Amino acid sequence: MKIRDMLVLPSAKILLLLLDGPKNDKEIVSILKMSSTTYNENITWLLAHGFVERTPDGKYILTDKAKQQLVNVFLPLIRYIDKLKETAITVS
Repeated sequence: MKIRDMLVLPSAKILLLLLDGPKNDKEIVSILKMSSTTYNENITWLLAHGFVERTPDGKYILTDKAKQQLVNVFLPLIRYIDKLKETAITVS
């Protein structure tokens, strides 16, 4: 796996988590069970590239750029995501 690809997955997880609303560093790391090194690398990249913004109270929010990217990437996969949900229900 290329380094670029390894960064995409944690970044995508952070973006998807922020769809649920603003979160601070501690909340994101706790929910995603991500190492602080991985988290710091990815949140720094997301900030630098304009996908997230930090609010005055220290929480991160998605930018419109991030929302558009999530729509472009995941909307075409929605039927597969629905199948994954069905599989998860039958497995649990």
